Amino acid sequence: MQKISAANYPLATVACFDATCGSLPRRQLDVENNNRFLENLAAAGAESLLIGASTGQGHLRTVEELDTWFRSTNEARLGNAIKIALLRPEDGEAANRGLVETLVESDFQVAFVRPGNNLPPDATDSDVAANMLPVVKSISDANMAVGVYSIPDVSGIPLRPAAVVELLDQLGDRLVAIKVTEANYENSTRRFLECERLESLKIVQGWDPFLADALRDSPARCGVTSGPMSFAIHQYRHILDSAAVEDWNEVTLAQAAVTDLFVSMQDDPGKFADLQRAKMIMGLGHPISAEITSDAVEKVFSALKAVRRDADRRRLAKSLNLMDAGPFAERLQQWI
Repeated sequence: MQKISAANYPLATVACFDATCGSLPRRQLDVENNNRFLENLAAAGAESLLIGASTGQGHLRTVEELDTWFRSTNEARLGNAIKIALLRPEDGEAANRGLVETLVESDFQVAFVRPGNNLPPDATDSDVAANMLPVVKSISDANMAVGVYSIPDVSGIPLRPAAVVELLDQLGDRLVAIKVTEANYENSTRRFLECERLESLKIVQGWDPFLADALRDSPARCGVTSGPMSFAIHQYRHILDSAAVEDWNEVTLAQAAVTDLFVSMQDDPGKFADLQRAKMIMGLGHPISAEITSDAVEKVFSALKAVRRDADRRRLAKSLNLMDAGPFAERLQQWI
């Protein structure tokens, strides 16, 4: 198996939903349905799959639940798609060492780490780097590639270039990528792109409406790790194919259609959309500790119906019907 480096880091990664079953107050992972979902994503062209992402509510999972989620992927037939994990500093060094062992046993090739949610709001860049270092060292020592991740909606504070430089000094070429999921492009992705010390690293855009900006700014360096790719895999393949031939007008128009659905699941414009609504529409179950309302579902369908171009609507409906067995499969079929 080829080792992952910054040079061969995948252009596009799906931040995967987790199929769930059972009842409140806490649902469990539906292993069979989840692996079928991963297989369908791979068959639809997903290059890599991120397990433990916030869009799959990984931030709400216990360490034991994450371990089960990672191990369960061994049963999925994914072809050449690689597996990537997300780990959390607040779980502690011992727990994360155990999770790294699971990742090695389960053929994951990359693991990302975000700032821990146990940091104070006034933490310095050095504080952030020190918080993340034990986990990223465990990953590196296991001969896996390392990514770092800024998602202040979950961690409470952002990751900044100066903190990544400190980690790069410790890890060298084992650090391969930076994932950025922030609501302000200029203050996040653009700053990482402009930092000369980090020019060897891939930048993967995580706030999807900024994907076209990132690809235009640096097509050789920038890619995407996307939660919406879980529900829009066919549309994203089209976006990336258009970017490959520098058809930026088509990239912008196609991304706008995804953004229409993204906004329909976004209760606060400064917060990431609640993509669990799309997960439920796809037939992957409700969130682990909540219920999706019919009003929330209808808001998504209204946005889908209002998508301006028929081809965009068809690709989005086909993606939302990826499982071909969800509660809205017949309704989605009218646009496919």
